[in-house]
Amino acid sequence: MANRPIKIKRNNSISGKRRQRNTVIKKVLSLVFALGALLAIGFFGAPAVMEMADNMSKPKPQNTPSPTPAVTAPVENQPTANPSDVQVDITKEKFVYGALEQSALYSEETFKTAVAALKAKGVDNVVATLKDPQGLVWFDTKTEIGSGAKASTLADVERLVKICEENGVEFTAQLYAFHDRIAPTINRETAVKYKGTDMNWLDTSKELGGKPWANPASSVMQQYIYDLAKELGDMGVEHFIFSGVQLPTGYSLEMRDFGVNDAQLQAQMQGFINTLTSKVDAVGGEAYFAFDVAAISGSDVAKYIVAPQRYGTANIVAAGTAEEFALHGETAVASLTKDENVERIVVWNTDGKTETDPQAPNGYFVK
Repeated sequence: MANRPIKIKRNNSISGKRRQRNTVIKKVLSLVFALGALLAIGFFGAPAVMEMADNMSKPKPQNTPSPTPAVTAPVENQPTANPSDVQVDITKEKFVYGALEQSALYSEETFKTAVAALKAKGVDNVVATLKDPQGLVWFDTKTEIGSGAKASTLADVERLVKICEENGVEFTAQLYAFHDRIAPTINRETAVKYKGTDMNWLDTSKELGGKPWANPASSVMQQYIYDLAKELGDMGVEHFIFSGVQLPTGYSLEMRDFGVNDAQLQAQMQGFINTLTSKVDAVGGEAYFAFDVAAISGSDVAKYIVAPQRYGTANIVAAGTAEEFALHGETAVASLTKDENVERIVVWNTDGKTETDPQAPNGYFVK
């Protein structure tokens, strides 16, 4: 009403004067009723208002639980840290894994020197790669495929295991499984093919140095890894890290043919991990499987089909560079720590051996 434009009437009629008089009377009556209401509120509401004001002036009590007697539990019964509080610090001073340079396998003396250097840095497990990412085998294997894939220098595994025992550390053998470019050239049944052909798939063009890859769905390839692990077990190796349990990477990925669909391929990889773990367990050993920290965090799972921890292995090595751990480390480790199927986790800094110290430690347990 107040917002209506004011009209100036130049002809005031009798009816207009009457309306003005009625308006004045209404305004007076409204004012009387308003004053009466305020007096009533003041009379009946004063105690409540005074009480509210009094309460507001008092300090508010702190919501602090009542003290309870302190109970000191034995160390073994202390609660473990919440998985969400896991911090990934790849600069830890206490390491359990130290990777050997391949040159350390050239002679017993170089091996002893390397082991002593790692032990002095607090390493408990000395890791030697005995089947590398190219597919070269660094010990005297009797397997059919491995016999054609031997490196120029072969390690005396039984002697190396003994040297580690004498130094109070454990010898750990690392084997790359399907990250293998040599096996497919020795036995074509182990190779990934181009779709609809019997030609070995290459990770880039032949002119650019493209290499074949081993097929995770190949029973021949799987048996080859089982046999290598058994040979090493017979030589006294009890601790294994299996890396390269993956699909091939590179270009023209849509042209890869594994002979099975994705669901079957995933089942084949699951079966391989389960069988290999059982075989190592059966001889009293421990099998660890190394996966990329980015994939464990769920960021990039393409080469594993699914997040690799879903394959159900109890012992996992989360591997990555310092930069990758900065991006994915805490998410990955927290995920593994919450997983009831995962019993032990090792964080592996793959930058270790590229630092100024060629024998820098690489990994440590977080669970």
